[in-house]
Amino acid sequence: MIVRLIFGLGWALATGLAGGWMILSPWALGQQAGGDWTVVTRAQFFTGLGLIALALTAVVVVAAQAVRTLREAGVIEPPKLVRPARTEAGATSSPEMEKALIALAQALAEDLESQRDAAPASRPARPSTDQPVRPNWRDQP
Repeated sequence: MIVRLIFGLGWALATGLAGGWMILSPWALGQQAGGDWTVVTRAQFFTGLGLIALALTAVVVVAAQAVRTLREAGVIEPPKLVRPARTEAGATSSPEMEKALIALAQALAEDLESQRDAAPASRPARPSTDQPVRPNWRDQP
């Protein structure tokens, strides 16, 4: 694990230094005296910015791995999560939520009953006997 951390931080350092040099090199080498930026200066500057962002991302990833490893080793205690009280079913509950769910269940039951009562009347009549009868999926048991 130590080798991984050293390698990751070394890579981040090298990438960050390369990015910093790319940002500063047009002025350090005298290629950009003043005025408007040339196309090369713009390309070097934004490439250097990208390398620095990549280096910072690498540092964050290496730090996260180090913290995870220390937690697994027991050096750092995991954060204590405050969990709400749970019922026997395992879900949180409140009286307002129960009332809302009961009202919803009653409304759904009433809606289903009204649809069952209206269903036979709204079903189309069977075709006449002179037409061939095709099996219907609704007629199957």
